[in-house]
Amino acid sequence: MKDKQLSKESTVYHYRLLQRIHYKPLYFQLYWGLLGLVFVWDLIRLQPFPLLLGLLLIPNLHTLLIYLYFKFKEKRPLKQWMFQYRLPWIGYVPTSYFALYRMMHLHIHLLWVTIVICCCFFPWVSINLIAHVIFVHLWVIAPRLFILFQLRKHAESGYLKLNEQDTSCYAQ
Repeated sequence: MKDKQLSKESTVYHYRLLQRIHYKPLYFQLYWGLLGLVFVWDLIRLQPFPLLLGLLLIPNLHTLLIYLYFKFKEKRPLKQWMFQYRLPWIGYVPTSYFALYRMMHLHIHLLWVTIVICCCFFPWVSINLIAHVIFVHLWVIAPRLFILFQLRKHAESGYLKLNEQDTSCYAQ
């Protein structure tokens, strides 16, 4: 059998696992249940549209803010990012390794900028709609912030890798 040789221009990456956070399906079922309870409460009050509007607007607003962050601050395209619908990473997420400190900065910006944008509409839309949109925003971003908080000790040297069953932090 012939051995394949690496060319001189090849780059070999070695990543060392620092920490892995496994997802527990029960927590996500309970988390979806929280959203379900709010929806049932809104159905009882005959006002299901603010929550549904928030579920449509917030992931799209997050995607727009991530796109603008990369376009103007990072000055590079989002080649290795995609949209997904799985907790804890609902929305636009990286598909390959991504620097943990950059992900933390991005999510802190995402947390506050989205709340400020939602509150800017106060004079023109009802407080009920704003509250629902902010609730959806916090519902979407809270699991991410919880995971990033757990990985904070590796912020300077860590690289985040998102999988279906876990979030892993690696050192290069």
